[in-house]
Amino acid sequence: MRIAQVIALLLLSFTSTRADWTFSSAEQLKSPPGLEFIAAKASNGGDDVQLWLVRFSPRTHTFAVMDNPAGAFDTGSAALKRGALAAVNGGYFHPDRTPLGLVVRQGVEIHNFEKAKLLSGLVVVADGRISIRRASEYSAAPAVHEALQAGPFLVDGGKPVPGLDDTRSASRTVVIADSTGRFGLLVCKGLTLAQTAEMLATPGLLPTAKITRALNLDGGTSTALWVRGEPAFYEREWKTVRNYLAIVPKS
Repeated sequence: MRIAQVIALLLLSFTSTRADWTFSSAEQLKSPPGLEFIAAKASNGGDDVQLWLVRFSPRTHTFAVMDNPAGAFDTGSAALKRGALAAVNGGYFHPDRTPLGLVVRQGVEIHNFEKAKLLSGLVVVADGRISIRRASEYSAAPAVHEALQAGPFLVDGGKPVPGLDDTRSASRTVVIADSTGRFGLLVCKGLTLAQTAEMLATPGLLPTAKITRALNLDGGTSTALWVRGEPAFYEREWKTVRNYLAIVPKS
């Protein structure tokens, strides 16, 4: 009985240490008007990570899906063509470049909704309003102007989603919503899905807000972040992808 109690205490201590994220070296980077661009470092005592976050108000800006069926564009060139202010890589796709899950661009459905464990959430723009939804919360409607299905869900209700993989580290691309009603795009490197969720759910990254929902997009070698500027900020991907998620001014 005593041995079991010791093991339980050791496991509890290990879990607490891994989840105890702190943020430092937060820096405001130059960005287009209306966007907030933050570079920060995070640590949980054993893992150190660099991350970048671009936030905006949905009153002035919105998300737009950019499609790349022939692989002719990278994140930067696709963003410039679209007139975007910032962009990241988008959802998953097959080797033949067929998308996985729902993709809607400017009101046109490019690929249909799919039911799969991985594709557990969507970022949706409908009737001019942005939402990050669970797959079970989505219903097709003519009002849907932009949509991208991906996953897994990382944060919901301000808490990390349980059961996420904690074995494979990779670069991560995430779309977030916060407690002030703002949305954003985030990239970081070298974390498991579980670590990413724990980090995003830890207070401190946003001094005046808390991340309430976070959805994982395609990551690994697809991960990229481009922010307009002179020169542009560009954390470049290692391969061209099927689609991108951009921040554009609200028309």
